[in-house]
Amino acid sequence: MGNPPCNQALNNLCEAVLKERSQRASGGFEVLCSLHSEKFKLFCLEDKEPICLVKLKTSLNPLKDKLRLFKGVKLTCDNTAKHIKIQAQDTEGQIKGQFKKLYLFLREEEAARIDAVRMEESELQGHSDKVNGLPPFSLFSVVLNPNPQQH
Repeated sequence: MGNPPCNQALNNLCEAVLKERSQRASGGFEVLCSLHSEKFKLFCLEDKEPICLVKLKTSLNPLKDKLRLFKGVKLTCDNTAKHIKIQAQDTEGQIKGQFKKLYLFLREEEAARIDAVRMEESELQGHSDKVNGLPPFSLFSVVLNPNPQQH
């Protein structure tokens, strides 16, 4: 038969132990991250412990996700603000247009009413001139004789 199936986890552990032994034997012993078997490249001042680059990248992933989410929300808010600003400008333009129409209507209405008053004044002046142009006696005779058919 052949060789039994290889246990990968056991194989990785054996390789890590052999690697550590060879480093100790050569005098270049370096402390490795127990989670990632990586050399420590950085030191966290807040936690006061060495960290490997894999741990750093792993720690940054949630922050990157939150940043991506924040940028998406910010973009949505910015677009909404632009849309609201455009709507406000459009509404302002519509209001100004309606008021211009209203002012024009009111000026035309004012002119029409003033013309009507002047025409009425002119007609009244014409009637007044006719009345003033009548001889004084004809007015008097009309008043004295209320029944003109009885002559």
